[in-house]
Amino acid sequence: MTVNEKISVIRKQLVQHELNAYIIPSTDPHMGEYVPDHWAERNWISEFTGTAGTVIITKDFAGLWTDSRYFQQAEDQLSGSEMELVKLSIPHTAEHIDWLKEKLPKASRVAVNGNMVSVAAVRDMKSRLSEKNIELVTLIDLIKKVWINRPALPDNLVMDHPVAFSGRSRTNKLTDVRELLKKTGATHYLVCTLDEIAWVMNLRGTDVTFNPLFVSFVLLSQDTAVLYMDDRKLTEPLKQNIEEDGIKIRAYSEIIKDLGSLSESAILSIDPGKTNQALMNALQSHVIIHEELSFITRLKAIKNEVEIAGLRNVMVKDGIAWVKFLCWLNNNIGKITITELSAAEKLVSFRLEQKDYMGPSFHPISSYDYHGSIVHYAVSEESSIELQPEGIYLCDTGGHYLDGTTDTTRTITLGNPTKQQKQDFTLALKGTLGVSMLRFPKGTMGYQMDILARKALWDFGLNFGHGTGHGVGFFLNVHEGPQTIGSGASGNMNTSFKPGMITTVEPAIYRDGSYGMRTENMTLCKEDIVNEYGVFYQFETLTLAPIDLELIEVSLLNSDEIKWLNDYHQRVRTKLSDSLSSEEKVWLNNKTRKI
Repeated sequence: MTVNEKISVIRKQLVQHELNAYIIPSTDPHMGEYVPDHWAERNWISEFTGTAGTVIITKDFAGLWTDSRYFQQAEDQLSGSEMELVKLSIPHTAEHIDWLKEKLPKASRVAVNGNMVSVAAVRDMKSRLSEKNIELVTLIDLIKKVWINRPALPDNLVMDHPVAFSGRSRTNKLTDVRELLKKTGATHYLVCTLDEIAWVMNLRGTDVTFNPLFVSFVLLSQDTAVLYMDDRKLTEPLKQNIEEDGIKIRAYSEIIKDLGSLSESAILSIDPGKTNQALMNALQSHVIIHEELSFITRLKAIKNEVEIAGLRNVMVKDGIAWVKFLCWLNNNIGKITITELSAAEKLVSFRLEQKDYMGPSFHPISSYDYHGSIVHYAVSEESSIELQPEGIYLCDTGGHYLDGTTDTTRTITLGNPTKQQKQDFTLALKGTLGVSMLRFPKGTMGYQMDILARKALWDFGLNFGHGTGHGVGFFLNVHEGPQTIGSGASGNMNTSFKPGMITTVEPAIYRDGSYGMRTENMTLCKEDIVNEYGVFYQFETLTLAPIDLELIEVSLLNSDEIKWLNDYHQRVRTKLSDSLSSEEKVWLNNKTRKI
């Protein structure tokens, strides 16, 4: 079916169920950013493939709400259908609810599939829609009957993630969780997000593209641990090992039955932002609900010493791949045909040479020239253009290794950069350095740091529309909470930074239709000084990859920034040179020379 035909089928069901509108979010029953094809309902209905967006279908309108990262992509992918792009003013907000309140008459009925939306989101939607006496229905699924040839749930094998990499056994992690559970007075803890399950179980899978996850739920008490998944995805030795660790394995679908049969004394702890509404609908009325930020979110955000050591090792491996790639690109641009896609594949080939590399951590943003202005440009066979010995190339990629996950952006000139290009690059770089060089007191939150990422850009009347930094998982999701750096002062922005947290720093500037400039590094929060004024932290930059000196307007940097860059490049040379060929070493020495 075409997009318009799909919309027509949904509208017929609106009439059948006496509904005025249907909401189709981007998530799945596990509130994932990336979802298995089986649950990619928003992609299916709209054919828009960005990771963030919400579709609303009414009897006379069909629209996709998404943020500035995807405006250009959405316009291209929606072209030719009646699905309209509605541009979000503020990313990650429910502006579509305001639209419904404005457009629908009082006493309307709006539906959303409760499997695909969180308890917190349902509560917020109900509250806001009730202001106009609009009812929200969560027990209707309008996609299920009309999505013909829907992909099956993935059935890929699950692997163990050894303690040599994770630093703690699954039994030790369960003990940590149970200690936190006990303090709340709850008897049970429901875990729905796949990265949390993978972390606490020391297991990894391939059910979700770019994320080493497997479809599952976990229900814990002080005495029991139940892992709900298809046990055919486990080898017999791994299944036996899991069971020997006191973990019972039940079919994925049994979670609904077991939640519905919790005892009258049950007190269930959930994270309302990570638990879908359908699971709550399965509970008996006697079950008491405790709502709090997930225990596992808090625990896995603080990397242990084994994980930190692993990440430092991974950054050397990933840095070697970056240097080999950038040297190759420098030597071959204009001599052989290089496209955005082939360049991304070449970087992957260098990562494949590194020990314990498991695959890319997200779809590569390999963007040349005007494609660089598309914040989350997803290069493909259809979109890929050829690189020339001129202009700007922005490459944002990452890798999964058994000993960590990476996320790095480097922007380079392929010719003689213009004055404006050098200015833009340097102003965005000053934002990266501003956050990276920060000393801050214990209790500091991401929104308090954000001005350092933007001040240099603001001084020139410039800005960027996405967050400044996000947490990164350990051989897990490349986007991980709870900490983040951005301009908002709510949600995860209110999480204070703690030693052991891994966070990206990625200020940027985009010239629509021309280029994008972004330098992104991963950092480790660690203790700095303790004195009579309290405890102070700092960031250690973990990423090891040269920053293009040809794009820097040195006159815009102060002495501290120049020292930071020189010291950083000295560290890059020291850490990587021994693993490079003589030609690559000469290239690196030149690209990391003092300024």
